[in-house]
Amino acid sequence: MASRAVAALPAYQIALWPDGWVLGASGEVTVRDTHAMAEARRWYALADRAAAAPCMDRTMRLYGTFVPRPIVALAGQRFLSESVASVALQLVAGDWITQRRQQLLAAPDEAIRTRRLGWTGSRHTVDLDAEAVAACVMQAMADCLREGLIPTTGYDLKVRPDDGFGIRGYRCVVTLGLEDDACGRVREALQTALVPWNRAVVRDGAAHPLVQIEVRGRGEAARRRSD
Repeated sequence: MASRAVAALPAYQIALWPDGWVLGASGEVTVRDTHAMAEARRWYALADRAAAAPCMDRTMRLYGTFVPRPIVALAGQRFLSESVASVALQLVAGDWITQRRQQLLAAPDEAIRTRRLGWTGSRHTVDLDAEAVAACVMQAMADCLREGLIPTTGYDLKVRPDDGFGIRGYRCVVTLGLEDDACGRVREALQTALVPWNRAVVRDGAAHPLVQIEVRGRGEAARRRSD
């Protein structure tokens, strides 16, 4: 069944597998970065700086990071329909899409499992910046406090951009006046409250939320000050 499902996938989904597209309510398709696309963009940028473009494709294939430049360049592009998206992507990388489908068909169950790992919250936007993330976390804190999901306490919030894997994410460090054993519950409540604004990117066979919450209590904060 999985092999039939993969064989029937439209070309644009094969090219952007596993989570590089958003299908709109009217059938439009918006291309967004996958981890592989973001990683390939970094390789291409390095090649351009080092004047090594002619041999970069071969090197990327060797390391398993190859995604055609025209596919990478489509991030942010919107197509009117799935059929238009498929035609456009086949025009710029048809042979690679055929090869990519064969790769997915070699392990169809794993391909479907990987696709299901990623998710996108209903309020997530690609232009989320540090200020917007901080506002979301503060709203989540207020909601959790009001609902009694976390203890009443003051807190300090720091939002740090994280570009380590190409797709920009944010690490939100919340320091509050609680014992360390309560911090895990606070983190879980906040991470859940942020789901509508978050996106989990598939990387190395696992889902990685772009907005990550780290909660530090009294003990950890004191240890960090003493180090």
